[in-house]
This record gives sequence, structure tokens and C-alpha cells, in this order.
Amino acid sequence: MSDKRINNSFCRVYKKSAERYVKVKWRDVRVGDLVHLSNNEAVPADMVLLHSSNPMGICYLDTCNLDGETNLKQRIVAPGFREKRLDFNPMKFRSSIEVERPSTKIYRFTGTISHPNGERVPLNSENLLLRECTIKNTDYVEGIVVYAGHETKAMLNNGGPRYKCSGLEKKMNTDVIWCVLVLLFLCCVGAACYKVWLDQYFPNLLRYTLFIPQADKPPAYEGLQIFWTYIIILQVMIPISLYVTIEMTKLLQVYHIHQDIEMYDPETNIRTECRALNITEELGQISYLFSDKTGTLTENKMVFRRCTVNGVDYDHPPGPPAEPSTELPPIVTPLTQVSPNRRLLQHLNDTNDAQHTQKVREFLLILAVCNTVVVSQPHVDTMQLSMSNSGEELTNNRKPSRSNGTLRSNDKYARLTESRSTTPSPPPSTVSPLKIRLPKLTFGSRDDNTSEPSTSTEQQIARFEAESPDELALAEAALAYGYELRSRSPDEVEVGIKGEVSRLKVLRVQQFDSNRKCMSVAMRTPTGQVVLYVKGADSTVLGALAPMRAGSAEAAACERTRALISEYSRAGLRTLVMAKRTMQPALWEEWLASHTRASEIGEGRDKRIRDSLTRLESALTLVGATGVEDRLQEDVPRTVRALLDAGIIVWVLTGDKPETAINIAYSASLFSQSDRLLHLMSRDKEHAESTIKSYLEGGVGGAGRALVVDGRTLTYILDRRSGLVAPFLCLARRCSAVLCCRATPLQKACIVKAVKEELGVTTLAIGDGANDVSMIQTADVGVGLSGQEGMQAVMASDFALSRFKFIERLLLVHGHWCYDRLARMILYFFLKNATFVFMVFWYQLYCGFSATVMIDQLHLMAYNLMFTALPPIVIGAYDRVAPASLLGEVAGLYGAARRGLAYRPHSYWLVLAESLYISLVVFFSVATAYWDSAVDIWSFGLCCMTCCLVVMLVYVAIETRSWTIIQVFALTGSLMSFFLLTMVYQTVCRPCLGMPSTYGVMMNTVKDPTYWLLLVLTTVAALAPRLSYHAIRNSVRPGTLRRAVAARRRPRLPYAAHYRSAHAQAHVYRSTDEDGLQKSSADVAAVT
Repeated sequence: MSDKRINNSFCRVYKKSAERYVKVKWRDVRVGDLVHLSNNEAVPADMVLLHSSNPMGICYLDTCNLDGETNLKQRIVAPGFREKRLDFNPMKFRSSIEVERPSTKIYRFTGTISHPNGERVPLNSENLLLRECTIKNTDYVEGIVVYAGHETKAMLNNGGPRYKCSGLEKKMNTDVIWCVLVLLFLCCVGAACYKVWLDQYFPNLLRYTLFIPQADKPPAYEGLQIFWTYIIILQVMIPISLYVTIEMTKLLQVYHIHQDIEMYDPETNIRTECRALNITEELGQISYLFSDKTGTLTENKMVFRRCTVNGVDYDHPPGPPAEPSTELPPIVTPLTQVSPNRRLLQHLNDTNDAQHTQKVREFLLILAVCNTVVVSQPHVDTMQLSMSNSGEELTNNRKPSRSNGTLRSNDKYARLTESRSTTPSPPPSTVSPLKIRLPKLTFGSRDDNTSEPSTSTEQQIARFEAESPDELALAEAALAYGYELRSRSPDEVEVGIKGEVSRLKVLRVQQFDSNRKCMSVAMRTPTGQVVLYVKGADSTVLGALAPMRAGSAEAAACERTRALISEYSRAGLRTLVMAKRTMQPALWEEWLASHTRASEIGEGRDKRIRDSLTRLESALTLVGATGVEDRLQEDVPRTVRALLDAGIIVWVLTGDKPETAINIAYSASLFSQSDRLLHLMSRDKEHAESTIKSYLEGGVGGAGRALVVDGRTLTYILDRRSGLVAPFLCLARRCSAVLCCRATPLQKACIVKAVKEELGVTTLAIGDGANDVSMIQTADVGVGLSGQEGMQAVMASDFALSRFKFIERLLLVHGHWCYDRLARMILYFFLKNATFVFMVFWYQLYCGFSATVMIDQLHLMAYNLMFTALPPIVIGAYDRVAPASLLGEVAGLYGAARRGLAYRPHSYWLVLAESLYISLVVFFSVATAYWDSAVDIWSFGLCCMTCCLVVMLVYVAIETRSWTIIQVFALTGSLMSFFLLTMVYQTVCRPCLGMPSTYGVMMNTVKDPTYWLLLVLTTVAALAPRLSYHAIRNSVRPGTLRRAVAARRRPRLPYAAHYRSAHAQAHVYRSTDEDGLQKSSADVAAVT
């Protein structure tokens, strides 16, 4: 229904035959169509932007429906059309566009547009409007469709949920194969025995060929035929219904995880979400956890703390917002988290040191303009799509009107939900509404046309929208010192500097990417020179500085800056370096022409662009550096300690520099002060190999050791030709924790893949940003956090959380429960099916292996479908090996689940042996009791069926760890359904449904005391070994979990119960086996 509604939505497409825009359904939009969209209208296909109502040729795009990010993205009209936007006429459009093949990369797009005059200009992602996005803050736009339908990036990324198979499910599938082999073995034995039996009597049967059908057939033929009969009557051995039961059980497990109030974040109003429904048990077997740092361990809410300009350090300690100074010249004073440094304010206006003052001003200007921050003002849509009198066309005059058939983002019934899983509500965008005391200004140009600020002030609202919290923090810091970003367009940036308004010409903005690790903005000064402002990681920017004369003031300032950057990192601050480059116009034009040629489609295009940008962002002059604080999330240290105590190896993979990452690792309790850090930071492959070898030969590792490795060394290690993966993992296994710094998104995924494949362990990856998607998808279990960096990690994950601390309860409580429940449920399923099959098989000893069944056919069908259907589901969804409070407090108990003790390779054969014993006891007890009696076959079969069912239900009662009303109802309901159905069927139905008549069998059988005596005796005898086993284990060798629960037990209370009104459940924990223990009322806690 959602697809149909969306496909039948309307948009405006230009029809050359009608010379106007007409309403067309989304499903009819084709590549090459010119589309007209108005404000708040959804984009029907991937389009290249050709025209915008904005005079600057820009539009704003809300990509929330595509990637979950709620901050607006800026898009620019394609080159060539922006300059001649007033001349754009769909009727005269003659340009051709060449684009790359459709791909899933939503932030990557390359193409070339060729104009009729022969000019070819490159296209990139800034010129592309993606399907499922929404036009914002723009009256209307027009574009040409380049990808439509299933070729759009949105549809290519909507591949549906990925199927993952858990380790437990793989073991179960192996055992199901063994079930098939056991079934074939029984059928072969039965067929062979039947042939042997016929061989003894075949000569006598030939005399009765007229009366016995097929009596003249040879025994070999009869044996082959009886083989397939055995397949039919013993097919219960293959647990087909087990897969259906598992799916139902996992749905209930997912529901309870989603409803757990302990994993609900009231601040963001986000619950835990299970996006993958088939790997809940995998949560209980995690051995390695890989975590991002920024936004995962930390808040990703950046606060400006320190900066250095020209080697001078300026501290910004936390405190209340600074009040306007009465001694210094009046400036814009923001009510933000940044408290201006008094010394920096003095240096900003110091006339004695003009050189340093100029550096400070350039530094603040870079903070204000070298970013992608957008200043958003309240937008009022003054234009809507016009409609003609017929309501079916839009002419080229573009008069405002309304289209009733257009799909809009605010339509209650027209939200884009094409086959998407439900995701948590996206977090608030990285938006900073700042109340500012501003002088009343008259806006002018930079060329001395600005008016003097008036003395009166008024409250205004500046709304910053940033693509990352780092940029927002830097823009706020600049604002605190009077450098206010007022507006931004592709060609111009308007900055308020201490009350004066300056408009700076923007020549080019090169966005940040993870390979370059920097961004740059080229601007033209009033003198005609071109200034390139660069902001990025110290490893990139400091390496691109122009050579400095040894002993010069610049070299000394650079060394002081390096030292301060290291100090910031050791304090746990995220550092960025600011630099600039002044270029002559001729040099700029030369570079721009070469970059345009490099951007054209062709082989090696990406490398040509990288080389071109490297040439531009070189020979830089250092300006300063910043230190931004990213606080740890709540309870991160406690959560990390709990994970380590649970035996989970924690790796932190981050793109930050080592000093910052190490400091965060100490703060997060990943490292302890007593740990010896093993640094693996090599300059080449040989050095990396020798370092790893020396660490291994030195016998380092174990408790008290932690490994730190950087991105360059990871490049050498992950190269398959180097052969360093195995030695590196051997070293890592000897350490208590591993920290990987300067890691790229690809390296993160490669590390997870290497650990998973080489070590054969179950891995979990958790992150919050787009750079964590590959890692999350590579791991056995992927967890996404709803953070400040959008929802891409959530959409790629199997489980979605709002806070890192919830991973503790997800693994240690729900993971332990889900694995234990499902493991015991599967084994019980094998037990009850095998017991039933063996019992039927033993009867063949008394009927010449003729495949005759003594059990009513209705009971054969209802055994799995009705009589024993509920208990396995109850075990898998509601039984609890221990209370949540105990599993959370004693993290070491997770080891039992992590090591897979509940379902081992030999567990199936133990269950098969137990089922063999139970079937022997049940069948031969009944056969012995009725020996030499006049009992008929159906009464004998009814007694066997009843005894088998009661034994299986009592077995469930013995194995139940926590009693609730649900367990009681499942067991009593199963038994009552057997008696009720049998009584009604054998009383009402005589020969019906084509089955032999069993009329009145139940009524006659229950009158016999032998029937009831057999129920008691066979149950006791069949389950005596199981009861003895539990008694011995309880007394002689109790398990770790048993001892942990017993430590809380009060001798005067045999059991304790607790009630939850929300679920109407009462849990009773008692000593049953190695994992089920008594619990005193003092230990009662709410378990959800």
C-alpha cells in the first residue's frame, strides 16, 4: 500500500508538446524529464539542479527520509546555469548530461554537463537532489532526472533487512541433518527387518494371493515400499515445526527487548529497536566488541575549551556565560557555553603587537567561515505551485499556486516509507539557537559601506545548522568573540565583525573528507589576492606547511603549537589546526583550470582530483589550533568495566590522534593506570613486523597490558601480502584491550573482518556515524547509536540504541536470557520429537515391522501442533535463567552464555540418548502392564501417548527456571487440550475424516486403574535420572551461576516471587539445575 501510494503521487514534469509543466505520477517519471518542485515537496527521482528561485542559485534539502540527518543540506545549481539562471527556459534546453553508473553511495556523484556552445563542466554531489529528500527554504526548483525508479540511490540502498545466521542456529542446522540421518537409519532398519520377517512367511503367503493384496510381490519390493511408509510415520523426527517455533519465539524476545523500560532514554524519547529479528541469541555469545569513540563513548556534543594562536595558549574553562565587558570595546556577546578568554580579547584589540593581533583576527575569521554552517532564519513560503483554471498545468510564468496531488513532506498520509524498517525518531539536528545581544546594524558591503553600530540593542535569534558538532562549536567560539556568521551562499559569506558587516567573495569550498582530513575555503580579498583558509587534522595540515627557516619566530611558534596540540590531546580534547595560503590571482586561475580538467569523467578521475587538491592545500602558513571537549556519555566507565568483567574483549577504533584516544581510553576505564601500554606505531612494514615480533618474543601480554596501534601501521598489517595479520592478532589476544587510532572507515571494517575470520569468534560493532557503517555491517552483530551524526549507523545496524550504557543490559541480561532460552528450547524440541519417534518404532517389534502405528492418527498430527506446541515457546520467550539484577551486577556470569555451555557439540547426542531411555521406559512399561490382557491396539496406544505427553510436560516443569502464570497456563493447557480433544473426538466422531474409528476408547481406558498407575510410574521412572543429575550437581558441583544466586538466598525462605503489573507475571526463582537457583525476597527486583 505504501509503494502504491507513493507511485501514484504527483509531481510537475515539463511536456514539450504542451509547452508547459503538467501533473505526472511518480511512476511515470523518466530519465531526462524536467521536473518542477516547490517548497516542502518531496523529490521523485535523482535530479541535477538546473534552476532555483534563490538568487544565488542554491536550495536547501532535508535528507531526513534518506539518511536520518535532520540538518539541512545546501545544493547548488549546475555550473553554467547558475550564471544564466534568468535565461533558463525548459523549451530551449539543449544541454546534455553524462553521469556515472547508478550506485548506492548517496554522498558520491560524478558527471559532466555539455552545453550547446561546446563547454563541458563537471558535476558533483552538490548539484544532485536525491529521491526521498524534501525541498526546504526555497520557493521552487527545477532539475533534470538522471536516475529514476530502482536506479535511484534511495532505492538501491533499500535492499531490505540483511539475513544473518547465528552460531546457535548453525549448530542446530547441523543437528537437524543428524535427525535426518537418524530417521533414514530407523527407516532402513525397519525396512530390512520387514523383509526378513516376510522371508520367513513368504512361502505360506503365496497360498493366499487371492485374499491378500500384493501377497505375490517379492519381499525386496515390500521392504522398499515399507521404507517410504516409515518415512511418513516417523517424519516427526525431522523438526520442521522447530523453525516456525523459533521465529515465533524470537518475535516475542524482540518485543520484550523493545519494551524494556531500562533501555529507554527519556531525553531523546527513543527505545531500543531490534532491526534484525533472527540473531537475538547472538547477543549472548559476544567475545569481541568493537566500538567507535566519538559519539559512541562520548556525547559528540562539542564544547570549545582551548585554542592557540601563533603559539600562545588561551584557556576556556567551563563556567557560566560571560557578561558583556564594560572595559573592552563593545562586541557581540553570545549566551553560549563559550566563556571568552580575557587575554584573547585584549590581544584581539591590542595595537602594540599588530602582527599577533592580525593572527588572532585571521584565526577567528577561519573559525567563522571555514565550515559548512548555515544560518537559518524563520522561513515563510511565499510561493506555491500555481494551477490553471483546470487545475492540471503550470506554465512558464511560475505564478504561485497549489497542487493538490503533490506529495509533500508534511502530509500526514504521504510519508515516504518504501519498505523501510521502523527506526527510532531521529535526534534533534545539530542546531544552535543562540540568543545574542547585537547592535542594530545596517548591512552594507565590505568596501567601507558598513554603518556604525547604534548604541541601542535588541534581542535577535541566530540559528546555526552544522553538519558536525565540531563545526558548531567553532562557529559558537567565533561568535563569542564578535565574529558572527550571518549568512552563507555559494559565492559569498557575510560576517559580522564587532558590529561591522563584511561580505567575503567565496571562490571555492572543498568539503571535508576522511582521506584528506581537512576542508578549505578559497576567498578573494579586496586587494585581488586569493586567500585559502584550511582547517583540518594536525597530521594533514602540519605536514602541508611551507618550509620555515630554522630559528625563526615562525618556526618557534610552530614548535610551541605542536607541543600545545599534544597537551590538548593528552587532556582528551579533539584538536584541529588552522592555516592559510595567500595566492596570486594568476596562480589561482591556473590551478582552477587544471582542477576542472582533472574533474572530467575518465579513468583515474579520483586520483587526479586528490593530487589537484594536494597541490592546492600545500605551502600553508600556520595560524593556530583548537581543542574541543567531547565529554564521555553517562556511565561509560562502568559499562566498559562490566563488559571487560564479562570476558568480552573491547577494541576501540577511532580516527582521532593517539594522545586524545589514549586519554579517553583511560577515562572510559578501557585502560587502567597500572596497565603497560604497548605502542605499535611504525614508519614502514619492516618496522611494524620487527615491533610485533619483539613484543611476542618478549613474552608481553595478559592482564596489565594494553595495545595502541595507529592507522599507518594498520595499513601495513591489513595488507594480506605482508603476512602480519596473524602475528598482530596473536599479540592483541595477549592484551586486555586494544586501541586503534587514526583508523579509516575501511580499516575499521577490515579489522572486524580479520578478527571474525582468523579467530573464529562472535563479534559486535557499535557506532553512531556514517564512518561506522562498514564496521557495523561486517560484524556478526551490528549496533547503531542514535547520535549527533545522523541515522546512517542505525539504518545499517541489527540493533539500535540511544546510549552506549544500554549495551550492558542488552548483552549481559537480554543476550544471556535469549541464548539460554533458545538453546534449551531447541534441545527440548529434539527430545520430545525423538522420544515420540522411538516409542512408535518400538511397537514395530510387535507387528512384524509392518509400519503399523498404535497411536490414533489425530494424535500423530496434534502432538507437535497442539499438545507440545506451547511449552517450547514459553521456555524460549519467558523462562529466565536468573534475575536481571543478578546478571547485571555480576558480569562474570555472562561467560556461561559466551562460551556456549547451554548448547555444546555433544548436546544433541546426550538428548538423543535421554530420549532413547525415556521411550524405552514408557513403551515397555505400558507393554509389560498390558501383557496377556485383552486390551486393544487403540487403548494401548492411548496409554503410551498419555504417558509420553505427561513425561514431556513434567520434564518442562523440571527444567523451568522461573515460574510465572504463563508457564502454568502453558503446561496445564497442553495437558487439558489433550484430554479435551480426545474426549470430544472419540465421543462424537465415529469413523470420520477417513480415519479408523476410536470411538469410546478414552472413556473405557480412563476407567482402568492400570492407566493411572502407569502415568505415575512411567513419569517417575523416566525422569529419575534427570532428577538425580540435578540433585548431584546441586550438592557436589554447583555451577557459577548457581553459587551466585545461592549466595543471595535466605535459608528461611524456600523461594521468592516478584510481580510486574505491566506484564502480569510473577517470577519464582528456585534451585533446579546448574543455572536455576533460589532467590530470596530481599533480592527481588523488577525484571523487564
